[in-house]
Parts: sequence; C-alpha cells; structure tokens
Amino acid sequence: MGAYFASRLPGVGKVPWFICETLSCLFDDLGEINPDYPGFKKMSEHFVLSMFGSDGQPVGFCVFIPERLDLVQIDIILIKKELRERGLGRLLLGYLEQALEQGTILYVRQVTNTGRKFFTRCGFARDVQLFKVLNHNNRLLKEKTCYTPAVYACV
Repeated sequence: MGAYFASRLPGVGKVPWFICETLSCLFDDLGEINPDYPGFKKMSEHFVLSMFGSDGQPVGFCVFIPERLDLVQIDIILIKKELRERGLGRLLLGYLEQALEQGTILYVRQVTNTGRKFFTRCGFARDVQLFKVLNHNNRLLKEKTCYTPAVYACV
C-alpha cells in the first residue's frame, strides 16, 4: 500500500524508518499529546508522511494507518511548536488526501482538544469519533498540488 500512496503524491519518496525516527525525535513540544501515547511507539508499523522546510529541517509529520484503500485512520499530526497556526497541518493533511480516492473515509480514533478543533476546521464531522468522507467539495487542496521548494514530504 505504501507504493500506492507514494505514487499518487507529487514530491514524495520512500525513506528508511530510521530517518523518520531520527527526525521525529527533533520535536521537543508535543502540544497536548501525552508523551507516553502508544502511537509514538507504533509509528514504525504505520505510514509516516513527513514535511520539511526549505532548509531541510523537519516541520511536521502525519502518522496514518490505512485499514483498507478506502478507510484510513489518522493517528498523529504534529507540527513544530514555532510553526503552528500557519496552515502547515492543513497542508500536510491535504497532501495525504490527494493520495486517496473519492469516497475514502478518514477518521480519528483519539484526539486532544486542540486536535478536535483542527480536524473540525478541516471538514471532519464531530460525532462519536471524527471522520471525513472525501468528495470534490471538502478536500483541503482543490487541485493536485505540485510540491513547492519550501515544503517537501516523504513517506
């Protein structure tokens, strides 16, 4: 499935897990996420979409779990503290959405208060769990977006 997702995203390439692991350690502020959250320990078992700035430094990452091609759980979205509230989380989620087919269901099982507000602003319904069924009207990026030199991503 990783090759499928990567093939659908511009500017995305597969990198060894140890690189993602090393880069994720550079995030010293997790916001409201509990540092002992089990999702951090299981990141190597899932897919990680990482975002880098033009200086090559990590900006943020999204951990997601494709349960099927049409059902994807968002586990973690984290942006560096000093770069939050600039739309980078939306951009990262938007890149992930581009790799998914119409009708794909995105959902979040556990979420912090800040995360709930973020996902709601990104079009997720507020229910027992947050979810989003992708269609033409609710995608964050309306057209296929080629990456810019300022933002790179890797899976």
